[in-house]
Amino acid sequence: MSVPQPAVYFRTRPFTDRCDHIRQRGDHALIGVSTNNSYFSTERLTALVHWAQEHFRAVDIICADLHIDTVLAAEGGDPEDIGRRSRRRVTDVRRRIRKAVHAASPDGPQPGTHLLSDFQHNTAYQRLRADIDKALCEDREFADACRDMIRLHLLSRPQATGGMNPASGTVDDGPEDAAEAEQVRAGLQYLGSELPFFVDTPSILGVPSSVSCYHMFTPILGPLFLRADGLRAADNQAFLAVTPHDVPAPPCHDGRPENTGFSTPERPGISVQDGPVPRDRHAARPEHAQPGRPGEERDLK
Repeated sequence: MSVPQPAVYFRTRPFTDRCDHIRQRGDHALIGVSTNNSYFSTERLTALVHWAQEHFRAVDIICADLHIDTVLAAEGGDPEDIGRRSRRRVTDVRRRIRKAVHAASPDGPQPGTHLLSDFQHNTAYQRLRADIDKALCEDREFADACRDMIRLHLLSRPQATGGMNPASGTVDDGPEDAAEAEQVRAGLQYLGSELPFFVDTPSILGVPSSVSCYHMFTPILGPLFLRADGLRAADNQAFLAVTPHDVPAPPCHDGRPENTGFSTPERPGISVQDGPVPRDRHAARPEHAQPGRPGEERDLK
């Protein structure tokens, strides 16, 4: 039985007009949860689940469990302790997700829960990962954005002022510190495992369209959503920044046109205040949202 939860209102900002149109369709919401981010407390995850149930016909939560040990090793962690620390991080996040799902509304779509590692043999995921790895080697704009995302969100450091050479881990205006270069290379492996769900969640999960929900805009969004060529998000893939109304919106490092040189007729960052919607929205819940899909609940039991 779910536990009654107080209403939480969220400030939502679709990255582009197209993202907003996909949001309004309400087919599917994806909530990605990293293992070293205090933002994703049990209470906040529970509120996000309730919000997603109100606004989408299907909801999935994914725990990013791949390459944590690689990142810890690059940070100089004790080799004998890295495995234990990685497992502990994943166990802690799985516990928080399990509690949030247990508190979900019985009247809304029941969330599917997964580990990233569940998808390593998924054909669509494998194809997208290959495309991403190729883009990291050949697409300078994309590789620079990935590196900036790692510096900001994994290393908590400013964006680089120059471009990046993915093979050497250096920037145009001078080489990085060797330790930082190794951390960036490790971060690229970690980020690369998540990026298929930024590019084309519908093809991986078999949903008509999908909205990836996170609490801020990030550098990778510019290449994926604002340019006309190179690796881009699928037409039915959206990104939505979702922040509790009583939490200040974090700084946005979003790759918008004024920061990247991209041009677009779309209007990034539309602000929408999301409140409750009628429950009958879920009456026609599509078949793909029913329990029993590969990975659903299995990894959290």
